[in-house]
Amino acid sequence: MKRIKILFGLEAADGGALKHLLYLVENLNSSDFDITVILSDKRKKSLDKEIKRMIFNKARVLTMPMEREINVVKDFIALVKIVYHVGRNSYDIVHAHSSKAGIFFRLAGWFNRVPLIVYTPHCFYFQAKSGVWKKVFSFIERLASGITDYIIVSDNERKAALSYKISSAQKLKNINNAIDFNQYKQYKNIEGIKQSLGIKTRLVIGGIGRLTEQKDWITYIYAANEVLKTYPHVTFLIVGEGELRTQLNTLVHKLNIADRVLVIGYREDIQKIYAVMDIFVSTSLWEGFPYVLLEAMYYKKPVVATDIGYSSVITKGMNGYLSPTRDYHCIADNISLLIANASLCKTMGGSGYDVVMQNYSFELFIREHELLYKQQNRFS
Repeated sequence: MKRIKILFGLEAADGGALKHLLYLVENLNSSDFDITVILSDKRKKSLDKEIKRMIFNKARVLTMPMEREINVVKDFIALVKIVYHVGRNSYDIVHAHSSKAGIFFRLAGWFNRVPLIVYTPHCFYFQAKSGVWKKVFSFIERLASGITDYIIVSDNERKAALSYKISSAQKLKNINNAIDFNQYKQYKNIEGIKQSLGIKTRLVIGGIGRLTEQKDWITYIYAANEVLKTYPHVTFLIVGEGELRTQLNTLVHKLNIADRVLVIGYREDIQKIYAVMDIFVSTSLWEGFPYVLLEAMYYKKPVVATDIGYSSVITKGMNGYLSPTRDYHCIADNISLLIANASLCKTMGGSGYDVVMQNYSFELFIREHELLYKQQNRFS
């Protein structure tokens, strides 16, 4: 059987979407798959490390500027280039990742009659919108699904897709994210790490993610402010970079909690952050299925998160608590429950670890993608 030629396309080349794509490139069987990747270099300052890893795994990698925001002229130019590239290469599969690339690469695949077109949204764009824009972007997704063979979704993305009639249930392929934990270290020098971060308290609560509207760090900070009124000897971490960093720093200074809410920026050594963390908090307004939840549970941290479709992974009182979005009082109350009960923290952390190990197999994640791509030897 000849190797199956796959083109992966991604505009949102950072965070979880980039991690997801790296996992596929590095772990798909190179004897079965001939991989090409097109990435935009607009989101991240440097993609050198990720590109080297992909090339090491025998993938061809091209960078092509794609704008994050809608820009009619630049978007049209990017689309034409992608259509031209697909036309010059006889791909068996085009697999588009994230919203903008999802449109560009699916159109290019359809125009060039590529046999199999696959799309992973990494959270549908319309999930982030309200009012008329939710209707507009869900309509666009509905149209694009007509030229798509399969849409790979997490549990809550599947619910959103069916609720807004994005496609038939038959097109929705449920493959939840998973993590190759062989790449994750366990650190024991907790006090040394705390000292390097400027942490002077015993208990540490943290959140990890880009400093954007989506993650709703404002609610996180106000929840921290409430908790600190009762438990002043706790440190909150905000780990990540993004356009809201200055605004968040201004807010913590305004609330006079800058010594207890530390905005520490992006960290390559994220395992060290989990090592010092006692409770993980996510205040996101919308998500697909973020890797940070799996990471936190792998490191046996109880989770306090917003209730945006995580009921299949977080069970109240077992491995965490779910709170309404933007409700900093409820989030603070849930954090305080865990602070007040160290044994509950430990029990919940252990339960979360069991959930990850039993239900989110990395080997299954890769195998299900391979089976989908092979499609009963249709490319032999």
